[in-house]
Amino acid sequence: MKVKELYAMNFNDACERLSEQTDIITTYESLKNFAIHMIQEDHLYLALHILEAIHSSPADYYDYDYSMGTLETPTALTLTFDLVDYCDDKEDTNHDEL
Repeated sequence: MKVKELYAMNFNDACERLSEQTDIITTYESLKNFAIHMIQEDHLYLALHILEAIHSSPADYYDYDYSMGTLETPTALTLTFDLVDYCDDKEDTNHDEL
């Protein structure tokens, strides 16, 4: 997705589209289900890490690399600007013009 396309879409549609392109954008429900699975697998440290992050920063979408475990904390995505880094042409765009 290009930055201009991003700003032409509403936030939720942009998140959905970008989440199809990268595994790093995930939903609240997916993170919550992952934490539940970690509890069931007795990985309480990781479940607590995820639950604390989504509790302290409520959002519908997050940036989180599931392969990183506790080395990365889920980051809430709440603004369209938060999604620019996932666009193909992020380096070539002057964001002030948008």
